[in-house]
Amino acid sequence: MSTFTTRARSFAFAALLAMSGAAAAETVVLRLSDLFPAAYPFGQLTTQFAQDVQARTGGNVEVQVFPSGTLTTPAQCFEGVLQGLSDMCQAVLAYTPGRFPVMESVDLPGYPISGRLTTRVANEIYRKFTPKELSQVHVLYVHAHPPGSILTASKPVRKLEDLKGMRIRSTGLSARILTALGASPVSMPITQAYDPLKRGVVDGTDGTFNTHRYYRFAEVTKFTTVSTDVGYVTTFAVVMNKDKWNSLPADAKTALESVSAEYATKAGELWDKIEMEGLAYARERQHEFIRLEPSEMARWRDAVLKPLEADYVKRMEAAGLPGRAILDAKKEAIRKYAPEFPPLDPNSVK
Repeated sequence: MSTFTTRARSFAFAALLAMSGAAAAETVVLRLSDLFPAAYPFGQLTTQFAQDVQARTGGNVEVQVFPSGTLTTPAQCFEGVLQGLSDMCQAVLAYTPGRFPVMESVDLPGYPISGRLTTRVANEIYRKFTPKELSQVHVLYVHAHPPGSILTASKPVRKLEDLKGMRIRSTGLSARILTALGASPVSMPITQAYDPLKRGVVDGTDGTFNTHRYYRFAEVTKFTTVSTDVGYVTTFAVVMNKDKWNSLPADAKTALESVSAEYATKAGELWDKIEMEGLAYARERQHEFIRLEPSEMARWRDAVLKPLEADYVKRMEAAGLPGRAILDAKKEAIRKYAPEFPPLDPNSVK
């Protein structure tokens, strides 16, 4: 074999190695910090999101999911994206009170029981007001769970007076709602509520219906007072570090935006699906769902809705934000989309 041929083959091999290295370098790896456990339905949805991003980008973008707050804690994940500790995260906006004033309006009570509706409203508020509070990141999609209720271990709650002095696990806005209703809130993450409910350390917890199955609350509670008219809502935002977003090629951005738009819809649908699963799980265990009499529900609304709304408007306007306009836009979005998303009926599950 000639020296020329040997050299030619060497150059060709080197070129192949270089091409292989360039192809490998084209794969962008994004680390996503997720608060949900991998086995929880929304943890599974995040995994599916990652798989779809990789498929839609032809393998050029790989999303590595870190579940259960293993990369950054749920309370730190938004700040972690800003600092580059993660590239993406699923943030619970209520975990950093005061930081997301516009989106805080979404969490205020006043919804029928529908995760598709709360999610649609959350997206409407985000698009309409493009909150400055989220301008430091690139928002991929937002969603919100349906309004919560009050789950109690042994004592049924059928009127306001029944709540007086009861120790109810809750956090943030929900704790304010329970205080307005006369209960005694106990600050505790929902993931830690099972044993205190079982041991009688707390008398109850706030929670959406799906928690009966996915947090096993139906095992340690006997009653759910369906108080969704005044129930808290929680808004989630899947966000990305802005510098990392800007560094992506145009086709990868297009693919990510396309997948994210689909997942806003999928998230709302999943909230409703697991609510029905939670209802069925509780019914199988003879759990009682208490519907308040209309006159009693009116008392609960009077105690909660107007005071919370007035406080929100006052705080927003003091901060130079159009609190009344934001709240009006939210209510209009509920009226606009409610016919499209009929509320779940707890009595429909036997």
